[in-house]
Amino acid sequence: MWTIDKITALCIDYCGKAGVKFNSPVFINGRLTRTLGRCFYEKRGTVWNPTKIEISRQLLETSTDESIEAVIAHECAHYVTCALTHETHGHDSTFKFYCEVIGTNNNMTHYDDLERTKSNEEIYKYSLYCSKCGKFVGGRSRACNITKAPHNYFTKCCEAEVKVVKNW
Repeated sequence: MWTIDKITALCIDYCGKAGVKFNSPVFINGRLTRTLGRCFYEKRGTVWNPTKIEISRQLLETSTDESIEAVIAHECAHYVTCALTHETHGHDSTFKFYCEVIGTNNNMTHYDDLERTKSNEEIYKYSLYCSKCGKFVGGRSRACNITKAPHNYFTKCCEAEVKVVKNW
């Protein structure tokens, strides 16, 4: 079971490999469904500093330990990059260099693990289907115009109305 303490300890280890002291809070965010983790930054004057890391609850509940550790390492690489350069780098060559320093790769495909362990109905809060053929045509994590008034939208496959299924 992954806890905040366990994730924080792993962050301390990864950041320590680059000589960076990890002293920011870690949060488990239940609203992250398409994003596995996030590193937040704050700008003071011209200097950026990392402020916190968030990890998806869905990731922690459905993925393998290996995938979870890879995501945590990835977010720690963002943390280290910002802490040492005082700039945000996204996924550029500087970020990739610090990935190597802490011993991870820049593999962005771990979302595939979520898709393999959960069906379309479980990944999204709202699943969208063709009302004629039943084909899955999309999903939404939050309510929007299409989920509120599906009768105004039509699918490309059969040009039929969209059917919305709530998965909560």
